[in-house]
Amino acid sequence: MRFIIGGGKYKVEDVGDSLTEAFLKLHAAFFGNDYCSLTEFGDSALEFFSDHEADSNFHDKYFNNFTIIWQKFLQAGQYDEAESIWEMALEPALKWEQHNQGKYIHKGTPLYFWAMTSILKGDLDKGYTLMHQALKEDIRTSGKQFPKTPGFFFATLNYLEVRQAFRGFVLRQADYLSKLIESYSVNHGRQFTLEQFQDRFLSNPPSPDTVFLLAYTLARFLQLEKTPQWALLSDFAGQLEMNLLFDVSLVIDSTIKSKNANKWKFIDHMALLARRGKIDLNKRKLQRINRSFNNDFDATLQGLVDGTFKFNDGSNLSALGCDVAITYGLRNHGAHSISSVSTIWNQFLRIKHGLFNALFLAAELLY
Repeated sequence: MRFIIGGGKYKVEDVGDSLTEAFLKLHAAFFGNDYCSLTEFGDSALEFFSDHEADSNFHDKYFNNFTIIWQKFLQAGQYDEAESIWEMALEPALKWEQHNQGKYIHKGTPLYFWAMTSILKGDLDKGYTLMHQALKEDIRTSGKQFPKTPGFFFATLNYLEVRQAFRGFVLRQADYLSKLIESYSVNHGRQFTLEQFQDRFLSNPPSPDTVFLLAYTLARFLQLEKTPQWALLSDFAGQLEMNLLFDVSLVIDSTIKSKNANKWKFIDHMALLARRGKIDLNKRKLQRINRSFNNDFDATLQGLVDGTFKFNDGSNLSALGCDVAITYGLRNHGAHSISSVSTIWNQFLRIKHGLFNALFLAAELLY
């Protein structure tokens, strides 16, 4: 149904006479010079949900009728106002569910768009929490653990799927990954691509939680890049960076553990990765590196970063061997300490590449 309000043309999906009229008043209040009683609107919405309690298609129609208003604020960069639209849209649905225990309105659409708004605003924690709540709605409504919905595509870094309003953000993450993978391949003589990582790992992860954490961590890396480099040279910046690196190490831990099921210690996973990658590392050498980390974490990390670390017999490690050793040391350090060291913030980019190199090596060899 198309209408003219305040000189503009708008489309409102038919959701019954009473609620459609309420939506017209709502649009007129935002785009024209009229008013709308939110109490009356809420009453109409509650009646609508009672009439269509088991039909998620009608629920989507209800929420779709808010998108034009939301887009008005989103395009103007008024993110607080844009978020408030979805809060307003959800209020009657949540109220109806409270009064009808055990019954649900499908809320995937508003939660997805609210999440999108929060992330664009820069609030990653809120945005990702809302996005995963949207995914939970999709799972419940569809009855499928892996629903083909925008929320699932976003949460699992599926940049190939075009049916998602927030694909631009996922493409940014994919581009970030692509550059890391290209560096891995060029610097270590590998032939591994983003497409292979998508096919082997992202589409077939050890668990959904693994790729969920990877996607969120990539978003945090992108967010961190907005900070001036001169502001990232402090103990606290090192703590933030250490937290990010530790999360990457958790992804690596999960990635290898699923292929090394009889082992649970991280040192065994790193030894397996080194063995499969024909890297000059074994469990004995990793234990020697661990003792060095325990004795002087900063100096050992610096030695691995610049390739000068040596064993007692004078031998050193290949570049990939250093990356595996760095991953091992950061995983252990991050699990037992909240402190950082100067090498973290001074060599953050190099260390980041080292951990991602270990992840890509695991995906390439084990998946």
